[in-house]
Amino acid sequence: MNTRSIAHIRQFIADLDVPAPAPSRPTLYRPGARAFQDDSQGAAADAGSLVSFVGGISGLHKSDVLNSTLLAQLAATKKFDRFKQTREWYDYYTYVLANVGWTMPSFVYEQFEPSGSTLVMSDAILEILAAIATADEMVILAATLSALRDNADNEGALTIFSEESFPENIGTFQVFPVAEDRGDVVMALAAMQFTANRHEHRFLWFKWSTYDVKLFRSAQKGVLNEDVYSQVRAEVIEKLGDNARNFIRDIEI
Repeated sequence: MNTRSIAHIRQFIADLDVPAPAPSRPTLYRPGARAFQDDSQGAAADAGSLVSFVGGISGLHKSDVLNSTLLAQLAATKKFDRFKQTREWYDYYTYVLANVGWTMPSFVYEQFEPSGSTLVMSDAILEILAAIATADEMVILAATLSALRDNADNEGALTIFSEESFPENIGTFQVFPVAEDRGDVVMALAAMQFTANRHEHRFLWFKWSTYDVKLFRSAQKGVLNEDVYSQVRAEVIEKLGDNARNFIRDIEI
């Protein structure tokens, strides 16, 4: 990519409108957490996203994934109502990701049809991502979901994720295990949106009747162009400001 193109991306980032950090929000980010260290397996709640990392990923690349996807969420939320304009929200979310270096197809949604009369979101996530994720990615994803459900120390991560993805009866969230493939950062991204007849804080594990919830999903692979992102990393961090401290929390596995 030539210098002019990088300059264009830097200007795009500078022009993005994102919410100002809220001083009243608690500080969630723990930079020294094992999940963010070089090569370790780990996971994090990243606003309305759940991110899982297989082993062997550098701490820098983990930060790149968390920061770029948080920026896309915040910019999309500033421009569109995440819950009432969900399709437009996702279009802009992927537009931001594409501009900072992610190569990713557009989202194409289909209704998820469970095999029985009930639906458990966590089971649906595993079924949806099994079609595109590797075995290692599925292992860390399953461990992430279990730890978020069972470990009381993860309540802070669960709370921020639930608040950002399902505040009332309409929900939208992203789940993506991340790996490195021959030096490229790759994520298997599932984008989910749903309506339900009630609100549940632990909605991922609630057993919904199929009459009470409708789930739509899209899943595809995304690859981060390191040659591009490395040249705009500082601009992404600057644009986020203190937002990362308020929206990113490691998940203890």
